[in-house]
Amino acid sequence: MEMRRNRRYGLHALELIIGDERYRAINWSMNGALLYGVCDIVGARVRGEMGVPGSSGFMPFAATVVRADLARGSSALCFEDDRTARLNFHDDDFAALQ
Repeated sequence: MEMRRNRRYGLHALELIIGDERYRAINWSMNGALLYGVCDIVGARVRGEMGVPGSSGFMPFAATVVRADLARGSSALCFEDDRTARLNFHDDDFAALQ
């Protein structure tokens, strides 16, 4: 049973751009994301853009790295606000994922 305050999403792919690197979310919620790849050290504040891969609707975000797992090659971010609540998924966004 899910005990988290916000539901995690595995579908509706989310892509995050931090610096010159692109990361795909393993899963995400309104408050954060678990990423494929290690983007920075734990405690670091990062800024970037996020959106649906292949779309032009990326929006800026700020987050804190709350976990970095070198063995698994993943990292977790906690967003500073609820920007993901403003993400809109359209049918053409899904076509870009195919």
